[in-house]
Formats: sequence, C-alpha cells, structure tokens
Amino acid sequence: MGFLDKAKAQATAAMAQGQAKVGAMQSNRSEGELYRALGEATYAAQRRGGAPDAVDAAIGALDAHFAQLAQQAAAAPPPAGWQGGAPAGPPPGQPYVPPPASSPAAPPTGNFTLDDM
Repeated sequence: MGFLDKAKAQATAAMAQGQAKVGAMQSNRSEGELYRALGEATYAAQRRGGAPDAVDAAIGALDAHFAQLAQQAAAAPPPAGWQGGAPAGPPPGQPYVPPPASSPAAPPTGNFTLDDM
C-alpha cells in the first residue's frame, strides 16, 4: 500500500497546486477588470463629463480587492522552506558593504581594438 499512498499524496499535491493556479488566474482576471473599470470611469470623468463618483467607486472596488488579497495572504501558510524574518543585512547604523567580486572579468583574447569597428 506504500505505492498507492505515495500516488495519492502526489495527486492531492498536484490538485492543490492546480487549484492555487486557477485561483491566481481568477484573481488576476478580476484585478484586470477592476483596473479597466477604473480607466473607463476616469476617461469618462475627464473627457466626457462623467460623474467623479464612478471613479471613487472604482477605486473603492480596487481597495476592497487588495484588502481581500491581503487577508488571504495572511491566512495562507508560508511557503515550504521559508524561515521567516527580514533578510540579513548590516546592523543598524552601519553602511551596507557589497560582497567583493569573485574575480575581475578577463579581457577577451585576440587583437581587437575600437579602431576595428
């Protein structure tokens, strides 16, 4: 039964991954529609004398969409292997010093000059 358990676990993981991709696509589509509505409302308000309330409503819809995404991100478990926290950097008050280059790039071999161009 070990083989069937492994296959079931892989199928469950693949299904979860597929559902996550579908959810991301639907979210992107919804976000695109909200941006389009905002653009249409802004154009109508500025060029055709439309009501500015439509622009405010479109911005409110985008704000609600992003608030919902933030709630979903906060409720989702962190990715596998994520340790949390901010990336390591210099101590407070110390300037950032980039790591040294591994080795300077060697010039290409050959007898080339700018005059050859």
